[in-house]
Amino acid sequence: MKKINSRVAAGVGLAGAAVMGLTSLGAGGAVAGPLPGGFVTKTLVDGTPVTVRLSNEFVNVQRAVTNVATSREVWLSGKVTVTVGGKAEGGSIDAGYLVGCQVDFGAGGGADGGVTASPNPDGGVSAEPSGSGNVGFTLGPGQATYFPVIDTTSGDSTAYKDYEVHSYAFKGARGGVAYSQEKFGLDGCAGYASAKAKVKVTVNTDSVKGVITLYGKPFSIG
Repeated sequence: MKKINSRVAAGVGLAGAAVMGLTSLGAGGAVAGPLPGGFVTKTLVDGTPVTVRLSNEFVNVQRAVTNVATSREVWLSGKVTVTVGGKAEGGSIDAGYLVGCQVDFGAGGGADGGVTASPNPDGGVSAEPSGSGNVGFTLGPGQATYFPVIDTTSGDSTAYKDYEVHSYAFKGARGGVAYSQEKFGLDGCAGYASAKAKVKVTVNTDSVKGVITLYGKPFSIG
């Protein structure tokens, strides 16, 4: 049984976050609201169609409990769905967020991270919470990092050294990843901070390996 140490469900539907206007509660308060997500369709060189969609994206930004102006706490939710056609029989999904301190991520999106998961006969997975994902990092001006919403390991046994895996492989024509209230903490950023979603999908066929990257719209995290 593979452990995913975050509130991520691979291949399982997720109810959308409550839709509300992006609202600021004043200095030291919270900013919360829906994000536009994204959508891209690409055709690989052998004619294989691939569609990637990010939906139900929602962000909740708050000052850290320490009430330090250079720290933020961010909760993210969303749902990634991938559809492949042609001779492709599945693919892999790597989803997360680029986070920067005084970094310009550009004006828009476009194309170019606990549950316990067990296989189902249809090739998907069933999932249930097994803990809380909580990642913290420090960024200075001009620095950026990547926060994966998928965080799992290579195996089950503690007798062998596992390695981290930040992607979900699926079989068949359709796969997906849903994440709810994934949390990270940002420290040390005295200026403005921003983030945007990054979804990378890899699809293999007999004749080609295709990589499609979808970027969400940048948003402020204070």
